[in-house]
Amino acid sequence: MLITRDYMLEKPPGPSRPKLFLDQSVVPGLANAAGAVEAGIERIVVASRRNPLLALSLVAGIGLALTMARPRRPL
Repeated sequence: MLITRDYMLEKPPGPSRPKLFLDQSVVPGLANAAGAVEAGIERIVVASRRNPLLALSLVAGIGLALTMARPRRPL
């Protein structure tokens, strides 16, 4: 490949529309949801004056139970 003088002056094309949507809408929404869950767990821990690990394991157990209760899709 021969690199010419204009190679460094060319501006690369921007990201695609789906990537922009993902980066500007989906990822911030997921980060906000994770922050809300974290704040909720923190409030539960402070209100109940329990061990934070106990509250975290309770939330993880509920999430696992909900995941396991989901009907399975046939292959």
